[in-house]
Amino acid sequence: MRHLLLAISLITLVGCASVKYDGPGTVQDFATARTECYSALRGTADGEPTVNCGAWTACLTSKGYLRDRYGQFDVEELGMTISCSD
Repeated sequence: MRHLLLAISLITLVGCASVKYDGPGTVQDFATARTECYSALRGTADGEPTVNCGAWTACLTSKGYLRDRYGQFDVEELGMTISCSD
């Protein structure tokens, strides 16, 4: 049982790892790309703003930004987190 709890804790910690992106330009360029994608894709579900995860990733990729665990743009540090849904 102890090993199961440890495994669940590790999975939870890994799931909470910061999301980073790499791509061209400055932090402002990255912020602009995110704002453009969010504005183009935003919908509502249950009265709350939502974005489709696949479309979000495709939009950022089309602007040159890819998820990269060593990327220069850390969305949590920059206060740029969003929630997306599948």
